[in-house]
Amino acid sequence: LDRKLAALTPTYDIYEGISGTKIGWIEKDVIALTDTFSVYAESAGGFGPLKAPPVYRISGDFIDRNFEVKNDEGKLVARVRKNGLFQFDSFNHYQVQVAPGMDAMLVIACTCAIDEEFDEEHKKREKKEQEQRGSRGGW
Repeated sequence: LDRKLAALTPTYDIYEGISGTKIGWIEKDVIALTDTFSVYAESAGGFGPLKAPPVYRISGDFIDRNFEVKNDEGKLVARVRKNGLFQFDSFNHYQVQVAPGMDAMLVIACTCAIDEEFDEEHKKREKKEQEQRGSRGGW
């Protein structure tokens, strides 16, 4: 995974492990009623607004890390759930269920990107709340 720093929305390039070839990317959707991520295949071509439709859509409760991956036909191909009673910022545990024929490593890469994105959002929110408390003279 490699985060694109110059992107309108949080976007991570996905690379194949052995060759290092870019195989696609995951990006957070801009226009959606709830948080949604789309996964695009590099082989489908296109760029920006002219890109091909996503091959997978990821939706669910990202704050609690419970989400589903559906293919371009709307079929459920993977499910990810936070696993364990105790979670630590640097050590989250997940249960990943993958349908036959689905690339498990792709699901894990997408899970890592989503986890990273929401950890960053959480840290920004915490910092803003601390600054607001500090400006009001609170604890």
